[in-house]
Amino acid sequence: MRRVLSLGCLLAAAVLAAPGPRLADAPKPVVADKIKDRFLPAPLDRQKLEGLLGQRMRVNLEGRLLHVSETSLLSTYPTRPGTPGAGGENAGKFLDAAAWTWASTGDLRLKGMMDRIASALEASGIPEGIRIGDLRSTLAGLLSYYQVTGDAKALAAARNIGDTMARTFGDGPGQHDIIAAGAHMGLSATSVLEPVCILYRYTGGTQYLDFARYIVRAYDEPQGSKLIQSLTAAGSVYRVADARAGEILANLSGLLDLYRLTGEESNLKAATAAWKDIVAKRLYITGAVSSSESFRDDQDLPGEEAASVGEGCATVAWLDFNGQLLRLTGEPRYAGEIERTVYNQLLGSQDPHNGSISRFTPLVGRKRPGAVLNCAVSSEPRAIARIPEMVWGQHEGGVAVLLYGPGEATIPLRPDFEVTLVSATRFPHDGKVAITVRTPRPVRFPVFLRVPEWCAHFSAAVKDAATAGEPGQLLKLDRTWHTGDAIQIQMDLPVRIVPGGASYPDYVALARGPQILALEASLNPEVAYLHRASLKTVDAAQFQLQDSAGALPKTWSGTQAYSVDGFSGKPQPLVLVPFADALNYRVWLLKPGRVPIGQVALSAFGTESWSKTGSSAGSICDERPDTYRTSFEGKAAKEDWYAVEMDRPADIARIVYRHGKIFENGGWFDTSAGKPRIQVKKTKNGPWETVGTLDTYPDYTSANVPAIRDGEPFTLRLNQPVHAVAIRVLGKPARSFSSCAELAAYGQ
Repeated sequence: MRRVLSLGCLLAAAVLAAPGPRLADAPKPVVADKIKDRFLPAPLDRQKLEGLLGQRMRVNLEGRLLHVSETSLLSTYPTRPGTPGAGGENAGKFLDAAAWTWASTGDLRLKGMMDRIASALEASGIPEGIRIGDLRSTLAGLLSYYQVTGDAKALAAARNIGDTMARTFGDGPGQHDIIAAGAHMGLSATSVLEPVCILYRYTGGTQYLDFARYIVRAYDEPQGSKLIQSLTAAGSVYRVADARAGEILANLSGLLDLYRLTGEESNLKAATAAWKDIVAKRLYITGAVSSSESFRDDQDLPGEEAASVGEGCATVAWLDFNGQLLRLTGEPRYAGEIERTVYNQLLGSQDPHNGSISRFTPLVGRKRPGAVLNCAVSSEPRAIARIPEMVWGQHEGGVAVLLYGPGEATIPLRPDFEVTLVSATRFPHDGKVAITVRTPRPVRFPVFLRVPEWCAHFSAAVKDAATAGEPGQLLKLDRTWHTGDAIQIQMDLPVRIVPGGASYPDYVALARGPQILALEASLNPEVAYLHRASLKTVDAAQFQLQDSAGALPKTWSGTQAYSVDGFSGKPQPLVLVPFADALNYRVWLLKPGRVPIGQVALSAFGTESWSKTGSSAGSICDERPDTYRTSFEGKAAKEDWYAVEMDRPADIARIVYRHGKIFENGGWFDTSAGKPRIQVKKTKNGPWETVGTLDTYPDYTSANVPAIRDGEPFTLRLNQPVHAVAIRVLGKPARSFSSCAELAAYGQ
């Protein structure tokens, strides 16, 4: 059932939020870092975010965290010590998200939930058969809970996990190889590095530091990922192990925390090389970093649903990684990537009505948020909970504002001195921001303002003295501040035309300020086919974007909408919304003059399926011959099929099957028993009827790899049109599997 937050719910949350936690009384590390952070986030209990970010954080609490089933979270944990369990990452991730959300809100309902989950984890011990990747989540959740509550039992349970891992894995006599304990050439298991470092920081147990150093040595074992070695030599995350994005990033965050503890420069160098490579070659414009949960080759960034874009765990790991780099260096470029990902990919994965989460969030297609527990649904609330850590804090003896939005924060500069910043703004609606400084006495210190990379004109005025900022840098205002002093910021939010790159050479996207815009189907009823909509111009001098928020329906969750002159069979305005608000949409729009020539398929954007177990919406009816599906399940079936069911019955005269991709172990049809057949279904519940074969499909068996081009079309023309509601192609797969890029029906 769809959960929609009411005003009553929000008022109840406000009542239950007092008096709130006091993080100043929380436990302190017992081991000092050798490398001091240059940016320290404002304490979570001393700040309040409003506006878009604050609203999405409230939805995360009210719509998601408070509605998670505690029974489901703990279903894989033993009900009493010693009882076997199968896993448990969801409970640990919930505890992590809940701890930092409670630190910000003080919500007593959430406190009760997280206390019960923590108590269950503390009592459970280590379930038999639990994966080390799940132990990582449990360890991280217990440590987050300990950091905000000081609960001694949580620390003891965390130590039990750390001690068990340190005894079990290592290169000493009788110990096991950690690489063999996890998938992706050990990256899943070694991703425990960061919480192990945190455990050492809060306990001083040298066995944990020794274990962390063993993990780094294990990278170079014969079957290991060669993480540091590979990044040092090739500088490419795509060349690391099997390129699994979330696991690589989690390990890199662990390396950065180990660098903080030890000062070992090789860890920082490897992480920095990875960041540069991702930003230059593997980063989607929304801040996503993964396709099918992995990094792809240089500039290969497919955006359709079939590409499984922006898996939630990878998105959260990317934010964690940038957060580590930001704190260590204080460099604004990391805050810029945080802003990109938060305003687009992270918020875009969240249902703004009820907090449900999309595991994958494409740039072209439909979001599919859900509440059923999985790794991504459990991960993304963690990142939403930690948004306040990325907004403002202490930097270089002063205070820094890195993300803009309404709210306030109190930032300690010295043990006896703190500064409060109060921000009034409608950002990202516009670029006007007023920041009021409150101090207990006049004192000199710098205020650093991040100038966004996308901003062409940025100025900050204090008492009518204005200073211009440089894009991508921090603007430093160093003066004696009196309580009540105001900083008047004016920045433009230019509309930018973003080229589609190698994956979308005939397309562009539109961005406004930090937000990527999307063409939303429900707001463009006269645009029959979103993929054929184009812009009237990409000339920046002639380009105009009009505010159309007044046209939004009352049920729409967002408050921003913009129209631009376009073309979709005829000249007409196109209505775009921020990617974070879009539901059924396209980010990539055709360049002027690049409208496809030809008839729109009757089956375009129908409901597709295929013989592979668990098939779902994807690419075989998206009118893109460069996206495809395969039937690969490890072994060949007797027969494969790919089908599209249309929205309504139609008279079909021509059916075109476009070939998918060929691999050494399969991807084509074996014609030894006959050419691929075409079938139709004349009624929704009727039988499949064969109407012909693809006679032009070449004769190939499993013996040789065929010379068929990716996307090559094979056509069946019917002698008489057939009134049908669905079509499919079927045949014998060669070697292990077959493939299909497109299956299209036409009326002539």
